[in-house]
Amino acid sequence: MTTVHQTSEDLLLRYAAGQLRPAPALVVASHIAMSQSSRAILTQFENVGGALIEEQPMAELSAGLFEQTLARIGDSVPQQSIAKTYDYSHLAMGVTLPEPLTRRKIGPWKWLGPGMRFARIEMPEDPDHNLVLLRVPSGRALPEHSHSGEEFTLVVKGSFHDETGRYMVGDLIGEDEETDHTPVVDEGGECICLASIEGPMRIKSWLGRLAQPFIGL
Repeated sequence: MTTVHQTSEDLLLRYAAGQLRPAPALVVASHIAMSQSSRAILTQFENVGGALIEEQPMAELSAGLFEQTLARIGDSVPQQSIAKTYDYSHLAMGVTLPEPLTRRKIGPWKWLGPGMRFARIEMPEDPDHNLVLLRVPSGRALPEHSHSGEEFTLVVKGSFHDETGRYMVGDLIGEDEETDHTPVVDEGGECICLASIEGPMRIKSWLGRLAQPFIGL
């Protein structure tokens, strides 16, 4: 099992190198926006990468290549999405979401379990991942489960604990196929997390497996 508490330099290196899919990359970017120490580490990686690029020999470029590249970039990014932000008042979370999320459309809360809700975040460019906000009340436990792929979870509000430790606001937790755990929200307030889930969760209880097709996680 892979556990990331606060940050993992390997994970930040994957992010800096562009090796993460869009959904997990958004979770990591949101963590970086909430963590000064992670921003400092990322800056170091980017500086090293820039220095390595500068050491490479110059190559001959065809005439007009720069202008063609700019034109393609402009064609590939919808203009209305560049500066668009969304109103999340319908979510009534009582917390400000990290900046990387502000340009993503978030749907309404849906039933996940007794007292528990989830909201889908639009990520059409990464259909293999579920990108969601999870909202769980104080003292409530998610069903025991494992994973069919990588999962990255960022604590946005509150805190929770499982077999590997306790996680608070800004903490980033990474899990894989070997994970088998039961997250429990700490007493004293609800917990809201941003999660990127690759493939379906492997829920242990028969009741959870029965409800899973209707939930879609």
